[in-house]
Amino acid sequence: MTLKPSVICNVPADVSSIKKAIGPKLAKQYSANPKVPKYAFVLKFPDGVVTGRAVSHALGKISTPRGPILLAGQHFTVEAMGLAKAEGCEVIAIHEFFWTDAAYADRWSDRPLKG
Repeated sequence: MTLKPSVICNVPADVSSIKKAIGPKLAKQYSANPKVPKYAFVLKFPDGVVTGRAVSHALGKISTPRGPILLAGQHFTVEAMGLAKAEGCEVIAIHEFFWTDAAYADRWSDRPLKG
């Protein structure tokens, strides 16, 4: 399942603005980067596991040059974190998630169908 983020533009990098953009739960994980006065884009993913595909797709929709980008979500796979780092994005996550995209997909494909 692909998680589509909410995209908020031109968000000041202070705690209160970030809290308004991503909510209090995720904002608890935020620590200000003194090199970033404002994020060009803040992408808030819905609760769940954010895969590399979701990050790639979301970043592909943003025109370049981009400016500072903050990704916020509950869990990010190893590939998602790698893509974010390669693109120079900062990431806020509730929990560290050490699964790969493939392991996560396998986990959900093994579940019996309801019905």
